[in-house]
Amino acid sequence: MKYLKWIFLAILDLLFNIVAYLTNPFVVLAASEYGNLPWLLTWWDNYDDCMDVEWFIKEGHVPGWAVYDYDRHYRFHDSNEALKTRGIAKSYVDILDWNFTLKERAQRYVCRVLWLYRNCAYGFSYYVTGIDIRKADIVKIKTTEKDGYIYYETDYAFCYKDERPSFGSHCWDNFVGWKFQSVSNNVERCMLAFRITPFQ
Repeated sequence: MKYLKWIFLAILDLLFNIVAYLTNPFVVLAASEYGNLPWLLTWWDNYDDCMDVEWFIKEGHVPGWAVYDYDRHYRFHDSNEALKTRGIAKSYVDILDWNFTLKERAQRYVCRVLWLYRNCAYGFSYYVTGIDIRKADIVKIKTTEKDGYIYYETDYAFCYKDERPSFGSHCWDNFVGWKFQSVSNNVERCMLAFRITPFQ
């Protein structure tokens, strides 16, 4: 039953991903100066990150022409356990300098769009097709991390991740089920996983 449930939700997730791919460039226009989307656009947003993530902009994940002076404008705070104990479950930024040039605003727009494409429909995969997992329910059926794959399950969900070599210097990057391979709380919301890539 859990596999049929996943298939149904994965199809639903795929359909909304298509919608998100088509609308991400427009949705970004509704973002706040702090890189968050309004509540009505939660399905497009990241549940655990704002859109102005420091490493994404500064570590070569965006084209050079889209990189702006991040450190002049922002101080980034990553979501970690210390913040979560204060009720802050999402990374955020402090704005150090509100004065973005027109060019910088265009660059920031591009970075935010690329971030949404990297994490397309994240909110939908978390809030709609994700499920609540009880840590006590998880059974480790098989794990051979040195060989590159793991499998966990509960009575109502499963998690399979495979990163073994595939062809030549490539490897699989398969992740299906729900992302509960590292659940740390008694009950935790886990987003749907649907990634099958043989040429990582």
